Amino acid sequence: MNGIVIFDLDNTLIHSTIDFAGIRRDIIALWREHSITNQSDEYFQQLSIGQIIELATAHDEHSESALMPVAWRIVLEYERAGMQQATIEDGAAEELEVLRRDGFLLAVLTNNARLATMEALDKFGLRNTFDLVLTRDEVTMKPDPAGIHCARAHFGGSPMRAAMVGDSWLDGAAAQSAGVPFIAFQPKPGRLEARDIPVWTVVNRLSEITSVLAQPWPEF
Repeated sequence: MNGIVIFDLDNTLIHSTIDFAGIRRDIIALWREHSITNQSDEYFQQLSIGQIIELATAHDEHSESALMPVAWRIVLEYERAGMQQATIEDGAAEELEVLRRDGFLLAVLTNNARLATMEALDKFGLRNTFDLVLTRDEVTMKPDPAGIHCARAHFGGSPMRAAMVGDSWLDGAAAQSAGVPFIAFQPKPGRLEARDIPVWTVVNRLSEITSVLAQPWPEF
């Protein structure tokens, strides 16, 4: 095999209408209602949704309430609603087939729940295209590198080279921590630079990935 290509899902392979701002708003309101945090809105903008939810860890451990499961149910409701209106990125299915023919193993690594993820992959006929699907139900959410480590272990261990493809700083930070190159797909201007995320290259079309992977891979 030529290696593992690990793809983010949302805003990389597909485009959902998940209301991420709504998720943040509802969870932050829940936390403030229960006096879990008094941090500013600007503070929360620096955190991923998973990191925001983790703020309730200590509260749940020392009280009879269980707010974290409530928050995750809020997230899942938004995810499933957003996936219903999702569209597939132009050329995604075709590029994935090219990579498979070239001998690459393919994985999805997403912070979405497994239920919403599999519904989306089934919607576009992509489930059987991937050799492995990892969601937040199986591994710690990005920017933690656990998903990348898990994928490499699943396919035989760390000697096999791997690359991460995604649109956000979460994908890049996970790749950096795991020591694998990061291919940034249509990243928002300035977002990766603001967090000093190292990038192998930026692509604006998924069809460009084949030629990128044909080049010498960066050393870590």
